[in-house]
Amino acid sequence: MNLEIQVPGVPKPMPDAPKKGIGRPKKTAVHNPLAPYRRCRCGVCSMCKDNAKWDRIFAKFEVSQYTDVKGVFQSPLRDLR
Repeated sequence: MNLEIQVPGVPKPMPDAPKKGIGRPKKTAVHNPLAPYRRCRCGVCSMCKDNAKWDRIFAKFEVSQYTDVKGVFQSPLRDLR
């Protein structure tokens, strides 16, 4: 016995039907997903200002020339041959 009360102005519930479209929406690619990321370089927006700030911070840690360092992690027992 199913008693349903219909209130004026309230829509009637849908019958139990398979629910399509439930879950994660499909991605719509605006650009090629394999293309490299290109950031904005206008210099005016907040993202450009933030990127410029971090570029200045990380520039302090940039290594200009790598030295050829070999043998740093070798075993100390190699001289016992």
